[in-house]
Amino acid sequence: MRALELRQLRYFSILARELHFGRAADVAYVTQSALSQQVAKLEELVGTPLFIRSPRGVKLTAAGEALRDGIEKVLGQLDIALRAAREAGSAQNFTLSIGLVEYTNLPFIPPALTRLQALYPDVNIVRHEMNAGRQMAALPTDEIDVGFGVPVGQAEQKAHISAERLLDSGWSLLMRRTHRFAQRKRLRIEELAGERLIVPARAVNEPLYDSLLAHFADANVKPNIVYETTQSQVGIALVDQGLGSLLGASYVFASVPESLSHSPVDGFDPLAVQIFFREHERSPLVLDFIELAIEEARRTQVRRLVRRDGGPPD
Repeated sequence: MRALELRQLRYFSILARELHFGRAADVAYVTQSALSQQVAKLEELVGTPLFIRSPRGVKLTAAGEALRDGIEKVLGQLDIALRAAREAGSAQNFTLSIGLVEYTNLPFIPPALTRLQALYPDVNIVRHEMNAGRQMAALPTDEIDVGFGVPVGQAEQKAHISAERLLDSGWSLLMRRTHRFAQRKRLRIEELAGERLIVPARAVNEPLYDSLLAHFADANVKPNIVYETTQSQVGIALVDQGLGSLLGASYVFASVPESLSHSPVDGFDPLAVQIFFREHERSPLVLDFIELAIEEARRTQVRRLVRRDGGPPD
């Protein structure tokens, strides 16, 4: 067992949960070949196959199920031990300050925060409403620890600030299922002429709002904006009540009432959600959250791609 590595157990645990090498590799943030090699080494150490590989998918063997159940307990105890060591080693203030625009309704934030709270039960989350530009100024002054934003155009990145792309998205139109566009798989920006539109308010993200209007102008479309909202859930409720259709990032509509549907709209620049953090960050709390956020974002992206390709959601 001297040759056993923690990463092998972690990769095994992820693959046992995902039961798909491609998705597991994305979640683990490694190549599929690297994950396969480490799982194969683990099987060699254990002395028996842990997975059944077939063209129809991946399944756990009886040995794999036994290891999965035991590993979950071991990794859970390890997390507890690491947290206890951190708390004993310093009088750290377990406060995490996050900069983001709440309107964006990023789907990977809640699970990342839930997992962080499991590691740090006493963590206190402080949220600051600010777009990517403001986050760049807030990170060096320690006003925030981590930022999530959508840079627009040539947004200047400050020195000693790192950024990583988390989630790519296009634009979609959210509408009632009785709407004339409800059965359309894709829409063009020109088709939005005359449509009663609900859009994110300029205060949510000024550069993004200005870019939106610029694309309408380039397409010779004068948008009929009937409402500007600072809360995505308010916009979704207004669509449900019949005020108009909501134009927004596709990921904002990850969970909407069954009475509504959404279709992608071509003609706008794609959006790239990024995470921003200090280049030489040393806080274990912040570093753990960055890792969890990246992992959950990649899982969200993989599942969105699976749904788009017609496969099962998980």
